[in-house]
Amino acid sequence: MKKLLLSLGMLVSLAHVHGQTLEQTMYIDFGPNVGTNGAITVNPDLNNNYWNNPTSGAVGATYDIVNNQNTDTGIDMEVTNNFIVNTSINYGPTAPVASLLGDLAIGTATQDYWYLESGGSGNNTGQVTFSNLTAGNGYKFYIFASRPTTAIRKTAYTVTGLNSFNGQIQTSDSGTGNINTILETTIISPDANGTITIDVSIAQDAFGYMNVIKMEEYNNLPVVDVTSITVTGTDIITSGGTSQMMADVLPADATYPGVVWSVDDTSVAIINENGMLIPTGNGSVTVTATSATNPDVSGSTVITISDQWTELYLNGSATENGDNPSTALPMHMVTGLEGTISNIFEIYTSLDENGTFSFYNGQGDTATMYGENGTAGIIEAGGDAIDPVESGPVRITVNLATGAYTILPINWSVVGSSIAGGWGGDETLTYQGNGVWQAEVDMTVVGTDTNPRFVFKANQSWSYVFKKITGSQHSVIMESVANEYGVPMSDIDLKYGNFIITLDLGNYTYGIECVSIDPYKISFMGSSVINGQGATGLHGYAYLYNEILQDRAINGSSPFYRSNISVNGNTTVSVLNRFEKDLVGDCSSYVVFGLALGNEGIHEAGQVAFDQYNENLQQIIDMTEEIGKTPVVFNNYGRGDYNTTDYEFIKEMNLMMAQWDVPSTNLLGAMDNGTGNWVDGYWDDGLHPNDAGHAEFAYAIVPSLFDALEAGKPQPQLSMNTYITPDPVSGGGALTFTPDNTVHSFTVSFDIQTTGNGHMMAFTTNGSNEGSLLLNENGYVVYTAPSGSTITGTIAVNDGAWHKVTLTHYYAWSHTVLYTDATAEGSVDEQLEPQVYSLHGTNAPANINYRNWFFYRSGMNEMEITALNEGAMLKSSLELYAPLDSEAATPEMMFANKAQSTNTINSTNFTLGTKSVISLGNITAYPNPVKDVLTISTKNQVTVDSIEVYNTLGMMVQGAHASATINLYALQAGIYMVKVKAGATTSTIKIIKE
Repeated sequence: MKKLLLSLGMLVSLAHVHGQTLEQTMYIDFGPNVGTNGAITVNPDLNNNYWNNPTSGAVGATYDIVNNQNTDTGIDMEVTNNFIVNTSINYGPTAPVASLLGDLAIGTATQDYWYLESGGSGNNTGQVTFSNLTAGNGYKFYIFASRPTTAIRKTAYTVTGLNSFNGQIQTSDSGTGNINTILETTIISPDANGTITIDVSIAQDAFGYMNVIKMEEYNNLPVVDVTSITVTGTDIITSGGTSQMMADVLPADATYPGVVWSVDDTSVAIINENGMLIPTGNGSVTVTATSATNPDVSGSTVITISDQWTELYLNGSATENGDNPSTALPMHMVTGLEGTISNIFEIYTSLDENGTFSFYNGQGDTATMYGENGTAGIIEAGGDAIDPVESGPVRITVNLATGAYTILPINWSVVGSSIAGGWGGDETLTYQGNGVWQAEVDMTVVGTDTNPRFVFKANQSWSYVFKKITGSQHSVIMESVANEYGVPMSDIDLKYGNFIITLDLGNYTYGIECVSIDPYKISFMGSSVINGQGATGLHGYAYLYNEILQDRAINGSSPFYRSNISVNGNTTVSVLNRFEKDLVGDCSSYVVFGLALGNEGIHEAGQVAFDQYNENLQQIIDMTEEIGKTPVVFNNYGRGDYNTTDYEFIKEMNLMMAQWDVPSTNLLGAMDNGTGNWVDGYWDDGLHPNDAGHAEFAYAIVPSLFDALEAGKPQPQLSMNTYITPDPVSGGGALTFTPDNTVHSFTVSFDIQTTGNGHMMAFTTNGSNEGSLLLNENGYVVYTAPSGSTITGTIAVNDGAWHKVTLTHYYAWSHTVLYTDATAEGSVDEQLEPQVYSLHGTNAPANINYRNWFFYRSGMNEMEITALNEGAMLKSSLELYAPLDSEAATPEMMFANKAQSTNTINSTNFTLGTKSVISLGNITAYPNPVKDVLTISTKNQVTVDSIEVYNTLGMMVQGAHASATINLYALQAGIYMVKVKAGATTSTIKIIKE
């Protein structure tokens, strides 16, 4: 047995080693659960230990780790680089011997494994990450790997936290495979994030393995702290050179001597984890080494970087810009994502064989010119202008370290799985000038490759291939360059269709445009709920809304229809990753995003998930608008496992979304039980509504939303400066509003200003009774439900000031709440299906003003009601917003609906008023309420001798003589008493000053 390897059969369970204490032990069996082809370890094992049994080696697979006593440790293990899971009878040891492997001699654990394979699969590295580890504790790993085969195979393991460990296991020995060797690491401390990673790679032959890990946690670790760090290094004076920085850490026996390298200016240089300083430009940079365990201990030095080639230009009569140094064409430095100096430059352009060109180190007449030095293909400062043989599109490359340049005639094509001929086909792009190639490409061919995708290939050669930089939106990189610099890349995924494909090598980007856009197509993009999960046949709320759209089209609306591109489990990250393939390629005019904070991890990650969702969703909206589509967002809904903290996050996010400059729908308000959880009878499982729940969501969407968007109707803006006054003489009649389609949950809200009492609003239901809102003799708001139940407020609102009255109803929850301003006055339990709402009407206050009539197709919580009262313009599920403007030019404008719907108010039976009649029969004062000038008129042409205005304390605040008007502009808003003397009569009236 090798010295660094230890048979577990020889181990004893030491409680103390050099002072540290063993706290707990965990066992992990890697492999499948497919019966005779690999099985999980049944708990407890013959040693009475409990095992963890991870069966998926796919990136993102996460497991909660229990210890050998079956207690949850709080530790998570996540696959952060793919493994292949063995599902064949290619076993490891099936009958391990306890004297050799100790407590790991469990056949179900040793016989199966996760593995790596070089060559065709390309899966030659793997990684698992342990997180939520305890700071200050240490972790030791015992790794067993084996696969009997005729080859000699070795697997390498690197364990990394604050410190690290490297080791190998010979897993295969031309016979039985490894049956007695276990790799024992040193004690590893978790990094600042509480994580330790295990990287697995192939050390010899074509395969690597991981069968079992035993993990021990220790506390009371003896630690010698780092006290000082001194940094040294050399200046870089050669273009593309490097400098190996050194960190002298004291004391020499520090427990964790590792350092974290950093620079203060990445435009001058970057530094890798090993302290190699690599230039990105010219200048001075401060290099710092910081203790990995104590950020207060660090050392720094300044390194000067000079003579780096960062720019090169092409100019001359043979170029596309002509012979003008001030507009010389910039060349692109061939480098990785960090922009490190390579000395190699290239440009994709077009040449005219009748002209010449040279290279320059800048633009303008003072730049140094580089031309041929007499040797073909080699340049020098002051050399001769180059007379090209080549013409048309070319790639020109220059290596300034050697002085060599090349000119390659080049043309680009699209090659991929969905073109004629598949990967053996070729769709030529046409050069457009300025490094741009473009063509309309038929990408509708369905072949054996079911994942449609493409790349760019030049000159029919796989040596010149551009692919997408993974994680970018439109950036491309030459495959050979990506391999050299370690830049992740991928084929470009795209749905089947006809597209205009652009390759812009002036900017190293590509573009995809639909040949035609369907003006009535709505892409529904999101996760499982918008996909219909939980509903019969996946006929969820998006499907039901599509049926509403079809019914509207039959009755004359535009033929909008749903295109479902939702994927169960999607997050904002998932949508960003497939945005181009699935959304750009869907060729729609509109897109609805249905993404949930639940999938984002709000229940588990809290604020981190909240911030990620907020940032990413706004980025998605911006990207959607950039490609000419109209975005719509559906807000967050409840779930079956949300706690109070989760609910607050959901409400806060929805409140933000309701104020975004984008149409939105309030799904939470359609089915909330007051805690953010599903209403009983409306859910299929903890994460998804059932048929009834999906129907509630569908009712919350404004039916005419897309008709309004097609008409170019903008987002509504809140107005606080308009109002209407019903005619006090005739009573004024009523304004009516009939919501489109079925309504269940709703919120209706309006502002009033009055000193009277009486009826304010009523609504009919699908039953025979009405619901109503009125002011009683005390000025309190009273809601009378269709059932006869009542809620009576406690706040007097007939004080002449503006007040907001709001009634919100949750149908599924069977809950209605009355609000006076932002105060909840009470609730009743009921289920309503309203039909028609009428504002004002019979028995209304004689003198009353109304403004800001809102109707929402969802219930609203206290957070939303408070925001509404604070002047927030909430737009989610808003079907009606009428500012109500008596000074508008036409009745249509007076009662205009500013919400993004095509619904209207019926004002046929409504009359505006301009005068207010006082209780004494001889005098009329108008307007009342008054903004500025109050006018007094008398019967029988009696002259007004004087007007005196008193506040509520009885103090005279203004007066006028021998006038029929008085300007009250300077007075504060409120209630005043006006004393009018006209002839032999003196009368006192009450007015409202706005």
